[in-house]
Amino acid sequence: MPLPRLIPVLDVMNGHVVRAVAGRRDHYKPVESKLTVSAHPINVALALLDRTGAHELYVADLDAIRGGSAVSSAVARLVRELNCAVWLDAGIGPHRPPAILPVGANVRPVVALETAAPADADARGAVSLDLKAGQLLGRWADWGAAHDRDALAVARTAITAGAKTLIVLDLARVGTGSGTGTEELLRAIRATWPEVDLLAGGGVRTWADVERLGEAGATGVLVASALHDGTLSG
Repeated sequence: MPLPRLIPVLDVMNGHVVRAVAGRRDHYKPVESKLTVSAHPINVALALLDRTGAHELYVADLDAIRGGSAVSSAVARLVRELNCAVWLDAGIGPHRPPAILPVGANVRPVVALETAAPADADARGAVSLDLKAGQLLGRWADWGAAHDRDALAVARTAITAGAKTLIVLDLARVGTGSGTGTEELLRAIRATWPEVDLLAGGGVRTWADVERLGEAGATGVLVASALHDGTLSG
């Protein structure tokens, strides 16, 4: 398998990029990075793009995900000012339809299991199979899962609904540098749907992690802390 592409991640909360650790959002603090002294979303985004040479970003609007009625002003500005593709998770779901997203050809909506239903799936973007310590988040039964570890059923429902990109993300691993722990699921998805664009993240620390995810079938790897800390270098 070729080496997966790196997709830098920005978690934006209260107007700043924050350091996400293990999904404990009430404890997130503004990011401290070896790439920039700033926590301003645009400055951090440009530093990450420059460091990786990437042409896409993943942006989580935590204010929206945690209950805001619309995309935050900081994230809306970020999307407007960037020239790259933006995978945007803004908590799409029953109370925040896709129409709340900023208009732009560069916006790729992320429909996350944590907040969304199958009807929210959008072929322009991605469906995120959100896990925490291996257990599915959100109303997983609505996605066809028989139990809270039946992620393959969720993937099947997402692809049937038109999704061409899947994201596998274990929030308990985010920012820990402990590896994603989702390689078995990635292999199963890749074996069943060989053409899907398959992104993985949470816990990536070094190039060995990136290579291992590629071997498991990932085509892209979401990464933040390893870039800010400098453990993913060279």
